[in-house]
Amino acid sequence: MANCDVNANKIKSLEERIEKLEQYREKDKTQLYELDKSLSVFINEMKNISDELKNVVSNFKEAIIRSTNAQEKELQVLKEKVTEQDKKIKELDVKVEQETVVANAEKWKKITSYIATAVVGAVVAFILAKIGIS
Repeated sequence: MANCDVNANKIKSLEERIEKLEQYREKDKTQLYELDKSLSVFINEMKNISDELKNVVSNFKEAIIRSTNAQEKELQVLKEKVTEQDKKIKELDVKVEQETVVANAEKWKKITSYIATAVVGAVVAFILAKIGIS
């Protein structure tokens, strides 16, 4: 009987070990399920983040393109304004030259004409005075 008691104790000890192992196995299954669930959530979140990042990059590219186009248009407008201002400056330069140089030249002609007329008149008067015509 002693042999039976030893075997019964061994069987009982083995049954307890099997029960503990089964509990560990169930606990591991539960932890594995929770980990799998967490990983699934994480993967879905990463997919969402990836999609949102793609949208952000796409929107950023579009914004850069729009900004570049707007800058090119503004640059073109500024170039046109500079060209227009250059034309106006040239026109003003011509006008200022006409008003100063041409006007001064005309005044000079008039003054020289008056002086020449006065000199000729004085010479004629002198000659007439010498001849005796008064």
